Amino acid sequence: MGRSDGNARAAAKRRAKARTERLLRILAECSNPAQMLELYYWSREPGMIDLVRGIAAMPEEARAAFEAFVALARDPRMIRGVLSAHGELTLVSPDVSQTIALARYTTDDDADEPTPTLN
Repeated sequence: MGRSDGNARAAAKRRAKARTERLLRILAECSNPAQMLELYYWSREPGMIDLVRGIAAMPEEARAAFEAFVALARDPRMIRGVLSAHGELTLVSPDVSQTIALARYTTDDDADEPTPTLN
């Protein structure tokens, strides 16, 4: 037990060290190491690669709408999603709702009154 367990642990440590050294070499060659490290971190999350691939494969119009929604949602923890029996995904965010309402308010084209300004 002792010798084979020790060999297995030593081999695992060598593999981990090799992976770490490889990651450090990649980061050293990258123009934005912080961003690369963040991508590496997120790639380790279960299901994240499939999610990113799915978003990348979306038609341009759907992806643009999704990207705009995420950009307007200042607090991602507040996003709520519901998947209907028909396969329709509805995402809701108080931040997005507020931003859209504000945009509609400030761009309301009322011919009788000037566009109101908000303080």
